[in-house]
Amino acid sequence: MMRFCLLFLSLLLCQLPAFAQMQAEDVQIVINQAAARAKAISPNSFIAVVDREGYVLGVWAVGAIPTNPVNRANKIAAAVAKAGTAAFLSSNDQALTSRTAGFIVQQHFPPGIANRPPGPLVGVNFSNLPFSRVNRFKDPGTFTVRPGTDSGPSGANGAPIPGTSLAGSPGGVPLYKNGIAIGGIGVTGDGSENIQVTQVYDVDEDIALAGQVGYSPHPTIAGSNVFIDGIRVAYISSSTQVVDPSSVADLGGEVAPYPIRSSPNVSYPKMLVGGVLGEVRAPIRGDPLPGLIDGQPRLSAREVRLIIARAAYRASITRGGIRLPVGQPAQVFISVIGNPNEPGGRPPILGTFRTPDATIFSWDVSVQKARTALFFSNNNRAFSTRTVGFMAQSMYPPGIVDTTPGPFLGLQERFSGFVGFNSLNGAFVGLPADSFPPNPNLPNGITIFPGGFPLYRNGVLIGAIGISGDGIDQDDLIGSAGTVGFRPPQEIRADRMDYRGARLPYAKFPRNPEL
Repeated sequence: MMRFCLLFLSLLLCQLPAFAQMQAEDVQIVINQAAARAKAISPNSFIAVVDREGYVLGVWAVGAIPTNPVNRANKIAAAVAKAGTAAFLSSNDQALTSRTAGFIVQQHFPPGIANRPPGPLVGVNFSNLPFSRVNRFKDPGTFTVRPGTDSGPSGANGAPIPGTSLAGSPGGVPLYKNGIAIGGIGVTGDGSENIQVTQVYDVDEDIALAGQVGYSPHPTIAGSNVFIDGIRVAYISSSTQVVDPSSVADLGGEVAPYPIRSSPNVSYPKMLVGGVLGEVRAPIRGDPLPGLIDGQPRLSAREVRLIIARAAYRASITRGGIRLPVGQPAQVFISVIGNPNEPGGRPPILGTFRTPDATIFSWDVSVQKARTALFFSNNNRAFSTRTVGFMAQSMYPPGIVDTTPGPFLGLQERFSGFVGFNSLNGAFVGLPADSFPPNPNLPNGITIFPGGFPLYRNGVLIGAIGISGDGIDQDDLIGSAGTVGFRPPQEIRADRMDYRGARLPYAKFPRNPEL
Protein backbone atom coordinates (compact mmCIF):
# COMPACT_ATOMS: atom_id res chain seq x y z
CA MET A 1 0.00 0.00 0.00
CA MET A 2 2.81 2.42 0.93
CA ARG A 3 4.57 1.64 -2.35
CA PHE A 4 1.35 2.39 -4.28
CA CYS A 5 0.90 5.71 -2.47
CA LEU A 6 4.47 6.76 -3.21
CA LEU A 7 4.04 5.82 -6.88
CA PHE A 8 0.77 7.77 -7.06
CA LEU A 9 2.43 10.82 -5.50
CA SER A 10 5.37 10.64 -7.88
CA LEU A 11 2.99 10.51 -10.85
CA LEU A 12 1.17 13.57 -9.54
CA LEU A 13 4.41 15.47 -9.05
CA CYS A 14 5.27 14.77 -12.68
CA GLN A 15 2.16 16.76 -13.61
CA LEU A 16 3.59 19.96 -12.11
CA PRO A 17 5.04 22.36 -14.70
CA ALA A 18 8.78 22.60 -15.19
CA PHE A 19 10.47 25.31 -13.16
CA ALA A 20 13.46 27.55 -13.83
CA GLN A 21 14.96 30.56 -12.10
CA MET A 22 16.85 33.61 -13.29
CA GLN A 23 20.49 33.73 -12.28
CA ALA A 24 22.52 36.92 -11.98
CA GLU A 25 24.38 36.07 -15.18
CA ASP A 26 21.06 35.85 -17.08
CA VAL A 27 20.05 39.25 -15.74
CA GLN A 28 23.36 40.82 -16.79
CA ILE A 29 23.13 39.39 -20.31
CA VAL A 30 19.59 40.69 -20.76
CA ILE A 31 20.46 44.14 -19.44
CA ASN A 32 23.66 44.44 -21.48
CA GLN A 33 21.82 43.57 -24.69
CA ALA A 34 19.09 46.11 -23.97
CA ALA A 35 21.56 48.80 -22.89
CA ALA A 36 23.60 48.41 -26.08
CA ARG A 37 20.48 49.03 -28.17
CA ALA A 38 19.32 51.88 -25.92
CA LYS A 39 22.67 53.64 -26.27
CA ALA A 40 21.90 54.17 -29.95
CA ILE A 41 18.19 55.04 -29.89
CA SER A 42 17.20 56.17 -26.36
CA PRO A 43 20.28 56.92 -24.25
CA ASN A 44 18.38 58.05 -21.15
CA SER A 45 16.62 54.71 -20.72
CA PHE A 46 16.09 52.86 -17.47
CA ILE A 47 15.99 49.05 -17.75
CA ALA A 48 14.54 46.69 -15.14
CA VAL A 49 14.43 42.91 -14.86
CA VAL A 50 11.82 41.25 -12.65
CA ASP A 51 11.48 37.53 -11.99
CA ARG A 52 8.24 35.59 -12.26
CA GLU A 53 7.41 36.02 -8.57
CA GLY A 54 7.79 39.81 -8.80
CA TYR A 55 11.29 40.26 -7.36
CA VAL A 56 13.34 43.06 -8.91
CA LEU A 57 16.63 41.50 -10.02
CA GLY A 58 18.23 44.68 -11.30
CA VAL A 59 17.58 48.25 -12.40
CA TRP A 60 20.00 49.86 -14.85
CA ALA A 61 20.48 53.43 -16.09
CA VAL A 62 21.98 53.69 -19.57
CA GLY A 63 22.72 57.40 -19.18
CA ALA A 64 22.96 59.71 -16.21
CA ILE A 65 20.80 58.87 -13.21
CA PRO A 66 18.38 61.76 -12.47
CA THR A 67 19.44 63.73 -9.41
CA ASN A 68 15.83 64.62 -8.64
CA PRO A 69 14.61 61.78 -6.37
CA VAL A 70 11.04 61.99 -7.69
CA ASN A 71 12.16 61.68 -11.31
CA ARG A 72 14.45 58.79 -10.39
CA ALA A 73 11.69 56.99 -8.48
CA ASN A 74 9.24 57.48 -11.35
CA LYS A 75 11.62 55.96 -13.88
CA ILE A 76 12.36 53.00 -11.60
CA ALA A 77 8.63 52.44 -11.07
CA ALA A 78 7.82 52.62 -14.79
CA ALA A 79 10.54 50.16 -15.81
CA VAL A 80 9.74 47.74 -12.97
CA ALA A 81 6.00 47.86 -13.65
CA LYS A 82 6.49 47.04 -17.34
CA ALA A 83 8.88 44.18 -16.61
CA GLY A 84 6.65 42.84 -13.85
CA THR A 85 3.52 43.06 -15.97
CA ALA A 86 5.05 40.92 -18.71
CA ALA A 87 6.29 38.43 -16.11
CA PHE A 88 2.98 38.31 -14.22
CA LEU A 89 0.71 37.97 -17.29
CA SER A 90 2.78 35.25 -18.97
CA SER A 91 3.02 31.53 -18.31
CA ASN A 92 4.63 28.49 -19.88
CA ASP A 93 1.61 28.38 -22.23
CA GLN A 94 1.21 32.02 -23.28
CA ALA A 95 3.58 34.96 -23.61
CA LEU A 96 2.00 38.37 -23.06
CA THR A 97 3.45 41.88 -22.81
CA SER A 98 2.69 45.23 -21.22
CA ARG A 99 1.26 46.20 -24.63
CA THR A 100 -1.17 43.29 -24.25
CA ALA A 101 -2.20 44.68 -20.87
CA GLY A 102 -2.95 48.06 -22.40
CA PHE A 103 -4.99 46.42 -25.17
CA ILE A 104 -7.38 44.65 -22.77
CA VAL A 105 -8.07 47.42 -20.22
CA GLN A 106 -9.66 50.12 -22.38
CA GLN A 107 -13.28 51.27 -22.46
CA HIS A 108 -13.92 49.50 -25.77
CA PHE A 109 -12.68 46.12 -26.98
CA PRO A 110 -11.04 46.17 -29.40
CA PRO A 111 -9.73 49.64 -28.53
CA GLY A 112 -11.14 52.54 -30.49
CA ILE A 113 -14.22 50.71 -31.80
CA ALA A 114 -17.32 52.56 -30.56
CA ASN A 115 -20.25 50.77 -28.97
CA ARG A 116 -18.17 47.74 -28.05
CA PRO A 117 -17.95 46.54 -24.41
CA PRO A 118 -14.91 47.27 -22.24
CA GLY A 119 -11.76 45.20 -22.44
CA PRO A 120 -11.99 41.86 -20.63
CA LEU A 121 -9.51 42.89 -17.92
CA VAL A 122 -10.61 46.50 -17.57
CA GLY A 123 -9.16 47.91 -14.36
CA VAL A 124 -6.48 45.22 -13.89
CA ASN A 125 -3.91 48.02 -13.92
CA PHE A 126 -5.13 48.75 -10.38
CA SER A 127 -3.88 45.44 -9.01
CA ASN A 128 -0.68 44.20 -7.37
CA LEU A 129 -0.46 47.61 -5.70
CA PRO A 130 2.44 48.51 -3.38
CA PHE A 131 0.23 48.37 -0.27
CA SER A 132 -1.09 44.89 -1.10
CA ARG A 133 -0.20 42.29 1.49
CA VAL A 134 -1.10 39.52 -0.95
CA ASN A 135 1.29 40.03 -3.88
CA ARG A 136 3.22 42.94 -5.40
CA PHE A 137 6.50 43.88 -7.05
CA LYS A 138 9.20 43.78 -4.38
CA ASP A 139 12.83 44.20 -3.42
CA PRO A 140 14.68 40.89 -2.85
CA GLY A 141 17.22 42.81 -0.78
CA THR A 142 14.58 42.87 1.97
CA PHE A 143 13.49 39.25 1.47
CA THR A 144 13.23 37.43 4.80
CA VAL A 145 13.70 33.70 5.19
CA ARG A 146 11.59 31.66 7.57
CA PRO A 147 13.65 29.66 10.07
CA GLY A 148 14.50 26.23 8.75
CA THR A 149 13.37 26.93 5.18
CA ASP A 150 14.62 28.53 1.99
CA SER A 151 11.22 29.96 1.16
CA GLY A 152 9.43 33.24 1.69
CA PRO A 153 6.00 33.15 3.32
CA SER A 154 4.03 35.29 0.88
CA GLY A 155 3.94 37.51 -2.16
CA ALA A 156 4.54 40.46 0.15
CA ASN A 157 7.90 39.12 1.38
CA GLY A 158 10.08 42.07 0.43
CA ALA A 159 9.65 45.83 0.52
CA PRO A 160 7.26 47.17 -2.15
CA ILE A 161 8.45 49.24 -5.10
CA PRO A 162 6.74 52.63 -4.72
CA GLY A 163 4.45 53.74 -7.53
CA THR A 164 4.06 50.33 -9.16
CA SER A 165 1.09 48.29 -10.38
CA LEU A 166 0.37 46.49 -13.63
CA ALA A 167 1.39 48.67 -16.59
CA GLY A 168 -0.27 49.10 -19.99
CA SER A 169 2.37 51.09 -21.85
CA PRO A 170 4.57 49.19 -24.35
CA GLY A 171 8.08 48.31 -23.25
CA GLY A 172 7.65 45.19 -21.13
CA VAL A 173 8.25 41.72 -22.61
CA PRO A 174 8.54 38.29 -20.97
CA LEU A 175 11.70 36.23 -20.58
CA TYR A 176 11.98 32.46 -21.03
CA LYS A 177 14.68 29.88 -20.39
CA ASN A 178 14.42 26.55 -22.18
CA GLY A 179 10.73 27.22 -22.77
CA ILE A 180 10.00 28.08 -19.11
CA ALA A 181 8.75 31.51 -18.06
CA ILE A 182 11.31 33.12 -15.74
CA GLY A 183 10.51 36.84 -15.67
CA GLY A 184 10.33 40.01 -17.73
CA ILE A 185 12.30 43.03 -18.90
CA GLY A 186 10.89 46.56 -18.83
CA VAL A 187 12.21 49.77 -20.38
CA THR A 188 11.30 53.41 -19.96
CA GLY A 189 13.20 56.06 -21.85
CA ASP A 190 12.91 59.46 -23.44
CA GLY A 191 9.29 59.20 -24.48
CA SER A 192 6.14 59.59 -22.42
CA GLU A 193 4.27 56.55 -21.16
CA ASN A 194 1.00 55.87 -22.95
CA ILE A 195 -1.55 53.14 -23.50
CA GLN A 196 -1.98 52.87 -27.25
CA VAL A 197 -5.34 52.78 -29.02
CA THR A 198 -3.71 52.21 -32.42
CA GLN A 199 -0.87 49.72 -32.15
CA VAL A 200 2.34 51.34 -33.46
CA TYR A 201 6.10 51.17 -32.98
CA ASP A 202 7.45 52.05 -29.54
CA VAL A 203 11.11 52.73 -28.78
CA ASP A 204 10.92 51.22 -25.29
CA GLU A 205 9.53 48.00 -26.75
CA ASP A 206 12.34 47.96 -29.34
CA ILE A 207 14.94 48.08 -26.55
CA ALA A 208 13.15 45.46 -24.46
CA LEU A 209 13.10 43.11 -27.45
CA ALA A 210 16.86 43.54 -27.81
CA GLY A 211 17.24 42.46 -24.20
CA GLN A 212 14.98 39.48 -24.80
CA VAL A 213 17.27 37.95 -27.46
CA GLY A 214 18.21 34.46 -26.30
CA TYR A 215 15.37 34.52 -23.77
CA SER A 216 12.40 34.67 -26.13
CA PRO A 217 9.25 32.53 -25.90
CA HIS A 218 8.57 29.93 -28.56
CA PRO A 219 6.66 31.63 -31.41
CA THR A 220 3.73 29.25 -30.95
CA ILE A 221 2.86 30.73 -27.55
CA ALA A 222 3.25 34.40 -28.53
CA GLY A 223 0.29 36.51 -27.46
CA SER A 224 -0.51 37.26 -31.09
CA ASN A 225 -1.86 33.69 -31.24
CA VAL A 226 -4.35 34.37 -28.43
CA PHE A 227 -7.90 35.29 -29.43
CA ILE A 228 -10.48 36.74 -27.04
CA ASP A 229 -14.04 36.87 -28.39
CA GLY A 230 -12.54 36.23 -31.82
CA ILE A 231 -10.18 39.21 -31.54
CA ARG A 232 -6.42 38.71 -31.78
CA VAL A 233 -4.80 40.44 -28.81
CA ALA A 234 -1.89 42.83 -29.22
CA TYR A 235 1.55 41.41 -28.47
CA ILE A 236 4.32 43.55 -30.00
CA SER A 237 4.31 46.17 -32.76
CA SER A 238 8.03 46.87 -32.83
CA SER A 239 11.19 45.18 -34.07
CA THR A 240 14.77 45.57 -32.94
CA GLN A 241 18.38 45.37 -34.07
CA VAL A 242 20.92 43.32 -32.17
CA VAL A 243 23.97 45.26 -31.00
CA ASP A 244 27.02 43.48 -29.59
CA PRO A 245 27.37 44.85 -26.04
CA SER A 246 31.15 44.45 -26.20
CA SER A 247 31.24 47.02 -29.02
CA VAL A 248 29.75 49.73 -26.78
CA ALA A 249 32.19 51.66 -24.62
CA ASP A 250 29.84 52.60 -21.78
CA LEU A 251 26.63 50.67 -21.16
CA GLY A 252 25.69 52.58 -18.00
CA GLY A 253 25.36 51.19 -14.51
CA GLU A 254 23.21 49.87 -11.68
CA VAL A 255 20.61 52.02 -9.96
CA ALA A 256 20.55 51.74 -6.17
CA PRO A 257 19.11 49.95 -4.30
CA TYR A 258 18.52 47.36 -7.05
CA PRO A 259 21.81 45.64 -7.97
CA ILE A 260 21.91 42.70 -10.32
CA ARG A 261 21.19 39.48 -8.45
CA SER A 262 19.67 36.01 -8.81
CA SER A 263 16.08 35.15 -7.95
CA PRO A 264 15.55 34.23 -4.29
CA ASN A 265 14.43 30.69 -3.59
CA VAL A 266 10.66 30.69 -3.16
CA SER A 267 8.49 27.60 -2.78
CA TYR A 268 5.03 26.79 -1.50
CA PRO A 269 3.45 23.62 -0.05
CA LYS A 270 1.94 21.22 -2.58
CA MET A 271 -1.52 19.79 -2.01
CA LEU A 272 -3.99 17.61 -3.91
CA VAL A 273 -7.32 19.46 -3.97
CA GLY A 274 -10.25 18.50 -6.16
CA GLY A 275 -8.04 16.04 -8.02
CA VAL A 276 -5.57 18.82 -8.88
CA LEU A 277 -2.04 18.95 -7.48
CA GLY A 278 -1.21 22.60 -6.93
CA GLU A 279 0.33 25.11 -4.55
CA VAL A 280 -1.18 26.37 -1.32
CA ARG A 281 -0.36 30.08 -1.46
CA ALA A 282 -2.36 30.88 1.69
CA PRO A 283 -3.19 28.18 4.28
CA ILE A 284 -6.66 26.66 4.15
CA ARG A 285 -8.38 27.41 7.47
CA GLY A 286 -11.66 28.25 9.09
CA ASP A 287 -12.74 31.83 9.65
CA PRO A 288 -10.68 32.91 12.71
CA LEU A 289 -12.99 35.76 13.73
CA PRO A 290 -15.22 35.18 16.77
CA GLY A 291 -18.97 34.88 16.96
CA LEU A 292 -21.79 34.16 14.55
CA ILE A 293 -22.78 36.28 11.56
CA ASP A 294 -26.44 37.22 11.94
CA GLY A 295 -27.01 33.92 13.72
CA GLN A 296 -25.11 31.81 11.17
CA PRO A 297 -21.80 29.97 11.72
CA ARG A 298 -18.69 31.23 9.99
CA LEU A 299 -16.97 29.16 7.30
CA SER A 300 -15.11 26.13 8.66
CA ALA A 301 -11.81 24.78 7.32
CA ARG A 302 -13.64 21.76 5.90
CA GLU A 303 -16.06 24.02 4.03
CA VAL A 304 -13.27 26.20 2.67
CA ARG A 305 -11.46 23.15 1.36
CA LEU A 306 -14.68 21.89 -0.22
CA ILE A 307 -15.28 25.24 -1.94
CA ILE A 308 -11.73 25.29 -3.30
CA ALA A 309 -11.92 21.63 -4.35
CA ARG A 310 -15.09 22.18 -6.37
CA ALA A 311 -13.54 25.16 -8.14
CA ALA A 312 -10.25 23.33 -8.78
CA TYR A 313 -12.03 20.33 -10.26
CA ARG A 314 -14.11 22.59 -12.50
CA ALA A 315 -10.90 24.26 -13.73
CA SER A 316 -9.37 20.86 -14.54
CA ILE A 317 -12.20 19.99 -16.94
CA THR A 318 -12.63 23.47 -18.43
CA ARG A 319 -10.97 24.41 -21.70
CA GLY A 320 -8.68 27.38 -21.14
CA GLY A 321 -9.45 30.57 -23.02
CA ILE A 322 -5.90 31.90 -23.35
CA ARG A 323 -3.58 28.87 -23.14
CA LEU A 324 -1.69 27.62 -26.17
CA PRO A 325 -2.02 25.34 -27.95
CA VAL A 326 -5.81 25.46 -27.71
CA GLY A 327 -7.37 22.59 -25.78
CA GLN A 328 -5.56 22.78 -22.45
CA PRO A 329 -7.30 23.10 -19.08
CA ALA A 330 -7.74 26.47 -17.43
CA GLN A 331 -5.18 27.32 -14.74
CA VAL A 332 -6.22 29.71 -12.00
CA PHE A 333 -5.77 31.08 -8.51
CA ILE A 334 -8.69 30.29 -6.19
CA SER A 335 -9.13 32.42 -3.06
CA VAL A 336 -11.78 32.24 -0.33
CA ILE A 337 -12.31 34.96 2.27
CA GLY A 338 -14.44 35.36 5.37
CA ASN A 339 -16.87 38.14 6.23
CA PRO A 340 -15.57 40.35 9.09
CA ASN A 341 -19.15 41.63 9.46
CA GLU A 342 -18.05 45.01 10.74
CA PRO A 343 -17.08 48.38 9.22
CA GLY A 344 -13.34 48.68 8.86
CA GLY A 345 -12.75 44.96 9.31
CA ARG A 346 -10.15 43.27 7.11
CA PRO A 347 -11.74 40.25 5.38
CA PRO A 348 -9.51 37.30 6.36
CA ILE A 349 -8.06 35.10 3.63
CA LEU A 350 -9.18 31.54 4.38
CA GLY A 351 -7.19 29.85 1.64
CA THR A 352 -5.55 30.47 -1.73
CA PHE A 353 -4.81 27.60 -4.10
CA ARG A 354 -2.84 27.87 -7.33
CA THR A 355 -3.40 25.26 -10.02
CA PRO A 356 -0.29 24.40 -12.07
CA ASP A 357 1.36 27.35 -13.87
CA ALA A 358 -1.43 29.87 -13.19
CA THR A 359 -0.39 33.43 -14.00
CA ILE A 360 1.12 35.21 -11.00
CA PHE A 361 -0.81 38.49 -11.36
CA SER A 362 -3.88 36.39 -10.60
CA TRP A 363 -2.86 35.83 -6.98
CA ASP A 364 -3.58 39.39 -5.91
CA VAL A 365 -6.53 39.68 -8.31
CA SER A 366 -8.25 36.54 -7.01
CA VAL A 367 -8.25 38.02 -3.50
CA GLN A 368 -9.35 41.41 -4.87
CA LYS A 369 -12.28 39.73 -6.61
CA ALA A 370 -13.42 37.93 -3.48
CA ARG A 371 -13.16 41.08 -1.37
CA THR A 372 -14.95 43.15 -4.02
CA ALA A 373 -17.88 40.72 -4.19
CA LEU A 374 -18.10 40.73 -0.40
CA PHE A 375 -17.89 44.52 -0.09
CA PHE A 376 -20.70 45.23 -2.56
CA SER A 377 -23.02 42.46 -1.30
CA ASN A 378 -25.16 42.10 1.81
CA ASN A 379 -28.08 39.98 3.02
CA ASN A 380 -30.42 41.79 0.64
CA ARG A 381 -28.20 42.12 -2.43
CA ALA A 382 -25.78 39.65 -4.07
CA PHE A 383 -23.35 41.39 -6.43
CA SER A 384 -20.61 39.56 -8.31
CA THR A 385 -17.55 41.37 -9.64
CA ARG A 386 -19.19 41.19 -13.07
CA THR A 387 -22.04 43.23 -11.57
CA VAL A 388 -19.67 45.73 -10.00
CA GLY A 389 -17.71 46.16 -13.22
CA PHE A 390 -20.90 46.67 -15.23
CA MET A 391 -21.69 49.66 -13.01
CA ALA A 392 -18.15 51.07 -12.84
CA GLN A 393 -17.48 52.15 -16.43
CA SER A 394 -17.42 55.60 -18.03
CA MET A 395 -20.51 54.66 -20.05
CA TYR A 396 -23.68 53.02 -18.80
CA PRO A 397 -24.58 50.52 -20.11
CA PRO A 398 -20.88 49.79 -20.71
CA GLY A 399 -19.53 50.57 -24.16
CA ILE A 400 -22.55 52.57 -25.36
CA VAL A 401 -21.27 56.01 -26.39
CA ASP A 402 -23.02 59.25 -25.44
CA THR A 403 -24.33 57.80 -22.18
CA THR A 404 -23.57 58.90 -18.63
CA PRO A 405 -21.13 57.01 -16.37
CA GLY A 406 -22.08 54.11 -14.16
CA PRO A 407 -22.61 54.86 -10.45
CA PHE A 408 -19.42 53.07 -9.36
CA LEU A 409 -17.07 54.96 -11.71
CA GLY A 410 -14.06 56.20 -9.74
CA LEU A 411 -14.41 53.84 -6.78
CA GLN A 412 -11.60 51.61 -8.01
CA GLU A 413 -9.29 54.60 -8.32
CA ARG A 414 -10.24 55.87 -4.86
CA PHE A 415 -9.79 52.48 -3.18
CA SER A 416 -6.41 52.11 -4.93
CA GLY A 417 -5.03 55.38 -3.59
CA PHE A 418 -4.94 56.93 -7.08
CA VAL A 419 -5.00 60.73 -7.27
CA GLY A 420 -5.75 62.75 -10.39
CA PHE A 421 -7.36 62.07 -13.76
CA ASN A 422 -7.56 58.56 -15.23
CA SER A 423 -7.30 59.11 -18.98
CA LEU A 424 -8.65 55.64 -19.71
CA ASN A 425 -12.12 56.24 -18.27
CA GLY A 426 -12.31 59.88 -17.22
CA ALA A 427 -12.49 59.17 -13.49
CA PHE A 428 -11.06 61.87 -11.25
CA VAL A 429 -9.91 61.67 -7.64
CA GLY A 430 -9.06 65.06 -6.17
CA LEU A 431 -7.74 64.30 -2.71
CA PRO A 432 -5.09 61.79 -1.66
CA ALA A 433 -5.99 58.97 0.70
CA ASP A 434 -5.56 59.68 4.41
CA SER A 435 -3.95 56.27 4.93
CA PHE A 436 -3.15 53.01 3.15
CA PRO A 437 -5.05 50.98 2.41
CA PRO A 438 -7.60 53.72 1.67
CA ASN A 439 -10.42 51.40 2.80
CA PRO A 440 -9.58 48.71 5.39
CA ASN A 441 -12.46 46.53 4.13
CA LEU A 442 -10.57 46.43 0.81
CA PRO A 443 -6.95 46.08 1.94
CA ASN A 444 -5.60 45.35 -1.55
CA GLY A 445 -8.09 47.38 -3.61
CA ILE A 446 -10.93 46.19 -5.83
CA THR A 447 -11.40 44.46 -9.18
CA ILE A 448 -14.07 45.42 -11.73
CA PHE A 449 -14.03 42.38 -14.03
CA PRO A 450 -15.63 38.94 -13.56
CA GLY A 451 -14.63 36.03 -11.35
CA GLY A 452 -15.76 36.97 -7.83
CA PHE A 453 -18.93 35.77 -6.04
CA PRO A 454 -20.40 36.19 -2.54
CA LEU A 455 -21.01 33.12 -0.36
CA TYR A 456 -24.18 32.69 1.73
CA ARG A 457 -25.51 30.39 4.42
CA ASN A 458 -29.30 30.42 4.83
CA GLY A 459 -29.46 33.84 3.20
CA VAL A 460 -26.67 35.34 5.33
CA LEU A 461 -23.47 36.65 3.72
CA ILE A 462 -20.56 34.68 5.21
CA GLY A 463 -17.71 35.15 2.72
CA ALA A 464 -16.72 35.21 -0.93
CA ILE A 465 -14.68 33.39 -3.57
CA GLY A 466 -12.42 34.91 -6.22
CA ILE A 467 -11.01 33.23 -9.34
CA SER A 468 -8.37 34.66 -11.66
CA GLY A 469 -6.07 33.26 -14.31
CA ASP A 470 -7.97 32.55 -17.49
CA GLY A 471 -10.67 34.13 -19.64
CA ILE A 472 -13.24 36.04 -17.61
CA ASP A 473 -16.08 33.70 -18.59
CA GLN A 474 -13.95 30.74 -17.51
CA ASP A 475 -13.27 32.52 -14.22
CA ASP A 476 -17.01 32.96 -13.72
CA LEU A 477 -17.70 29.29 -14.46
CA ILE A 478 -15.00 28.07 -12.09
CA GLY A 479 -16.04 30.49 -9.36
CA SER A 480 -19.68 29.50 -9.67
CA ALA A 481 -18.71 25.84 -9.21
CA GLY A 482 -17.11 26.80 -5.91
CA THR A 483 -20.31 28.44 -4.66
CA VAL A 484 -22.40 25.25 -4.79
CA GLY A 485 -24.15 24.96 -1.44
CA PHE A 486 -23.30 28.58 -0.59
CA ARG A 487 -25.30 30.49 -3.18
CA PRO A 488 -27.53 33.51 -2.48
CA PRO A 489 -31.31 33.29 -2.58
CA GLN A 490 -32.42 33.73 -6.19
CA GLU A 491 -34.45 36.83 -5.39
CA ILE A 492 -31.43 38.86 -4.20
CA ARG A 493 -29.12 38.08 -7.12
CA ALA A 494 -28.08 41.08 -9.19
CA ASP A 495 -29.58 39.63 -12.37
CA ARG A 496 -33.02 40.00 -10.78
CA MET A 497 -32.43 43.77 -10.67
CA ASP A 498 -32.52 46.64 -13.16
CA TYR A 499 -30.64 49.91 -13.04
CA ARG A 500 -31.45 52.79 -15.40
CA GLY A 501 -33.34 50.48 -17.71
CA ALA A 502 -30.66 47.79 -17.99
CA ARG A 503 -30.72 44.43 -16.25
CA LEU A 504 -27.64 43.85 -14.13
CA PRO A 505 -25.46 40.81 -14.94
CA TYR A 506 -24.35 38.25 -12.36
CA ALA A 507 -22.51 35.47 -14.21
CA LYS A 508 -21.69 34.45 -17.76
CA PHE A 509 -20.24 31.11 -18.82
CA PRO A 510 -18.36 30.12 -22.01
CA ARG A 511 -20.13 28.00 -24.60
CA ASN A 512 -19.20 24.29 -24.58
CA PRO A 513 -16.48 24.77 -21.94
CA GLU A 514 -15.61 21.12 -21.29
CA LEU A 515 -12.35 19.68 -22.57
